[in-house]
Amino acid sequence: SIMGRTMGALGNLTFVLCIIIFIFAVMGMQLFGKNYVDYVDRFPDGDLPRWNFTDFMHSFMIVFRVLCGEWIESMWDCMLVGDVSCIPFFLATVVIGNLVVLNLFLALL
Repeated sequence: SIMGRTMGALGNLTFVLCIIIFIFAVMGMQLFGKNYVDYVDRFPDGDLPRWNFTDFMHSFMIVFRVLCGEWIESMWDCMLVGDVSCIPFFLATVVIGNLVVLNLFLALL
């Protein structure tokens, strides 16, 4: 009975986590996606970095990477093509996604 209630709550929280990732991925794609294509020459080798906001799949993966704690390099890449507006986006992603939602997720386990 305890395991059943935990799995129900875990399913709900997983759904909330997916929605948070989706929202931040779409927001990053809308805010910074065009900059990656327009200013690709600012990168040292002239190629897009692996982690970028050009399409939804890459945006989803970069937000997932931020939630895993690997956000500094991605933020610097974003700042190369954008400006300091990347900082509040990445900090909000870390605070809301990592510190709030993932800690709730771990509290259920």
